[in-house]
Amino acid sequence: DEGDLAAGKEVYMVNCVPCHGQLGEGVVGPNITDEYWIHVGEIADLVHTINVGVPEKGMISWAPILSKKQMQQVASYILTLQGTNPPNAK
Repeated sequence: DEGDLAAGKEVYMVNCVPCHGQLGEGVVGPNITDEYWIHVGEIADLVHTINVGVPEKGMISWAPILSKKQMQQVASYILTLQGTNPPNAK
C-alpha cells in the first residue's frame, strides 16, 4: 500500500542511496532500474538479498539494521523503480 511504499522509500533514501543512487541508477552498486538483475526474480528474492547481502560484491547484510517489515517495504519500493531508466544509469 501507499504507506508501505512511502516507508520503503524512506528506508531506501537513508540506506541504499550511497551505493545504488537516489534514482536507482547505480553508483558503486548496480543499477536497479533495468532488467539485468542477477539476484532477483521475485520480491521474496529481493528481500532475501537485502537480508543476507551479497558479500562478494560488497553488499552487507541488512539484517542487523532493518526489520523484516522494513526489508519488505524497501523491496516493494525498489520494484517501483524497475523500468524508470534514470539519466546516467550504469
